[in-house]
Amino acid sequence: MKRIILLLTSLLSVLCLGSCSMIRYLPVPDSHATDETVTPYLEVVPKELTYSQGYTPVVSRYSYDRLPLEGEKQLYTKLLAVCYDIAPDATDEVERYAMPQVEVQGYSLTEAQVRTAVKALTDDHPEIFWTTGTIGYYSDENTTIIQVYSKCSPEEIDTRVNAVRSVANEFYATVPDGLSAFERELMVHDYLLERVAYDKDVDMVNFDNNSPDIYTVYGALVNQVAVCEGYARAFQMLLNGLGVDCVGVMGRSEDQLHMWNAVRLDDNWYQTDVTWDDREEPYARYIYFNVTDEVMGDDHTTSPLFTMLSDDEINGVDGTYSAGIMNLFIPTCTDSTMGYYYQKSPHLTDYDGEDIKRGLLQSALNREEYFVFYVDEALDYDSAVYNLFTDYPQYFFDYVSAVNNTLTDYSIDSSNAGYYMHKKSRILAVELHYY
Repeated sequence: MKRIILLLTSLLSVLCLGSCSMIRYLPVPDSHATDETVTPYLEVVPKELTYSQGYTPVVSRYSYDRLPLEGEKQLYTKLLAVCYDIAPDATDEVERYAMPQVEVQGYSLTEAQVRTAVKALTDDHPEIFWTTGTIGYYSDENTTIIQVYSKCSPEEIDTRVNAVRSVANEFYATVPDGLSAFERELMVHDYLLERVAYDKDVDMVNFDNNSPDIYTVYGALVNQVAVCEGYARAFQMLLNGLGVDCVGVMGRSEDQLHMWNAVRLDDNWYQTDVTWDDREEPYARYIYFNVTDEVMGDDHTTSPLFTMLSDDEINGVDGTYSAGIMNLFIPTCTDSTMGYYYQKSPHLTDYDGEDIKRGLLQSALNREEYFVFYVDEALDYDSAVYNLFTDYPQYFFDYVSAVNNTLTDYSIDSSNAGYYMHKKSRILAVELHYY
């Protein structure tokens, strides 16, 4: 049976991924070829990434490794090899620039298998951001041929790729040697929060009105405007360059499609959502930094693995799922010891509060607006809040008194100290005022 279709597979969606999956059937050709062939191709040769001395970059292969068929892996590998070879002229009025056709011999891949292989490639390589959602696809009993396209000319890709690499190199130059993986992750997280602004003008009804850049590393790092997919892909790219395994995770939050990350530190995986940490409240900028599945699951829902979906679902036939919003790899995240607040905040382990008093004093000396501390698992969180602020002797105000006895030029106003709770993260943030 011969098949030739044009797959229109967009990996963009509302907030971060505008999912659109359409199929247009084309006439069956006489030979093994798609109906569009453009030569010669111009090779884009980007500048080198300098990275940071002392760290060995990692190349993500987590999605590739989950591909079940050798034919899918061959397709992935061959597509990766042609991504920097672009036709100099657009093929049609929609400004698509063809890449060399890829032929996989010995395998008749289905549409769903092709979509899965392409999804694996985009998962593992956030630095490749110029491919369109259009794929020319031909298959018979023994051969599969794919035609992929770029949304940019080779000259524009060269400019954009080098711009991304210039920004990345500038960042890598600021990363000192000898940092732990946790510290490197924190540097990337904070860098993106400072550099990138969320696109508040994103059109959630008509995705065609949005710039495709906001879903890419180019939008995040160069234009400095992105939505969640741009944040997540930039986070993955920069962390991989610092030798830290990081993957993207597809799902939903607040009833919208969403993308965030999972990060591997030592032998444990943790979930991180840089987009949701990009908020004005300084005490809440690490709520979603290295959390467990349970914590993230409180307001995020992870999309299913591709192995749980039918071919029709992967192809987007019923509109519920599609290849663009499924996951090929979902790590299990159960450890909480690399959470930001666990690592960086004072711990309330008992009501003597010695660690809390030391931390509160330091916050007061810095005239900080908020003091954040972690309620240790040895204490019941709700009981701790009650004992600190409501029930006599209201231990937190004892801590304030002890700190005020040390301060000389000003004091913490104990009569004006509101607090914010985040039970899932086991933190308390106290708003500080001084007189």
